[in-house]
Amino acid sequence: MRINNKHNLPEALFNVINKTRKPMENRISVTELIDAPLIRKLKLLHWDNLEEDASERLWALLGQSVHYALEKGTPPDALAEERLEVKIGDITLSGQADLYQNGEISDWKTTSTYAFLLGMKESWTTQLNVYAYLYRSIGFEVTALKIHAILRDWIRSKALYDPDYPQIPFITVDVPVWSDEKVKKYIDERIGLHFHTPPEKCTDEERWMRKTTYAVMKKGGKRAKRVLDSYEEAEAWMGEAKDLSIEVRKGEDIRCTGYCLVRNVCPYMEGE
Repeated sequence: MRINNKHNLPEALFNVINKTRKPMENRISVTELIDAPLIRKLKLLHWDNLEEDASERLWALLGQSVHYALEKGTPPDALAEERLEVKIGDITLSGQADLYQNGEISDWKTTSTYAFLLGMKESWTTQLNVYAYLYRSIGFEVTALKIHAILRDWIRSKALYDPDYPQIPFITVDVPVWSDEKVKKYIDERIGLHFHTPPEKCTDEERWMRKTTYAVMKKGGKRAKRVLDSYEEAEAWMGEAKDLSIEVRKGEDIRCTGYCLVRNVCPYMEGE
């Protein structure tokens, strides 16, 4: 795989970004496990021909920088970035939780405020519970899981008049703790998808699919009166009103069109 520098980022910045890690046949990380099996499969098949521009890694670099800084502040009775492994058949599952302290696993995120206003992401829950499984496998008790997030686009003025908006650019969210049986079942299912029966198409969630919607607009207006999931629902809501029309807002697979490393070798994208 090759990292390009089409936008001429400074050498020092490019040198930090210009690092790659090829997936391994019989080894998988927690972040790979919870991600799309098809993406991992295509990386393995086409690794030497994949390309990515350094500019696409800038947000990830910001998150890595925050992790590096926070690791320096690790309390003396805690474990930070501890690499753990467990064998599942002939597959090695590895993971590196950000922090373990007094039975609690914490994960640090640098993300948008909007991501938290939407509610708990399924990937946050699965990621932290698999980390918990790894810690329990070496005899550590896990009683709590938390996401700590720095909100990079937080707006002070919104916090002043909206009580539901985060009041500071930082938020902590409790993640539900699964039983070992539930985590093991999840891990076994994901390993099956990654190593035995990889799908030919990513799920809607894995493609970050945005559905096609139908906006009822007042003629000459700029904002929708109502946005519905089908044309029929929009027609029914509009009724006989002559000053209203339906605007089709075409959906898209956001990850596929702009964020997926293997989009140029993906058979689904060729079909689209």
